Amino acid sequence: QIVANVVEEDVAFAPENLGVASEEIRRRVDDALAAVDMTAFMTHAPHLLSGGQKQRIAIAGVIAMEPECIVLDEATAMLDPIGRQEVLSAVHKLNREKGITVVLITHHMNEAEEADRVIVMDDGRIALDGTPKEVFTQVEPLRTMGLTVPDTVDLLDRLRKDGLDVPLDALTVDECAAAITAALAKN
Repeated sequence: QIVANVVEEDVAFAPENLGVASEEIRRRVDDALAAVDMTAFMTHAPHLLSGGQKQRIAIAGVIAMEPECIVLDEATAMLDPIGRQEVLSAVHKLNREKGITVVLITHHMNEAEEADRVIVMDDGRIALDGTPKEVFTQVEPLRTMGLTVPDTVDLLDRLRKDGLDVPLDALTVDECAAAITAALAKN
């Protein structure tokens, strides 16, 4: 949630409440805004930002507390594709560059395809657990649970049902294109 009238004040809110020294707060705010690529908006009013920018500011506020782990529940819900990509890019950057563990709760399977591990819950129980390739090749169980698969896997599954011998574990667009090209070359 956004609580201040200026972006940098909003990001500083939690560290201030934790009793962090002023100089340290300044460093944390600067670092957090840089981590989510929002430094240019430091003095802007949060209510004037796009949905994706607001989400990134909220994430910056969490980063400023310097956590070891962040849990994001439907962090891209109600965002347009650009806002969704902005938030996901910031989250991936945090994990890669800052070593912060990110637990991303989502119904959008395309958002989970770059994860190290995917856990699919069904009625409060773990239904599937593994790498994205291991989980997303389980097309029918996922569909039975009311979930979709990444677009690439959906395409490969449909091509497979139409008789083309393609693997289901090509998650990225490039991998999918290569799999289809290889299958067509065999025919």
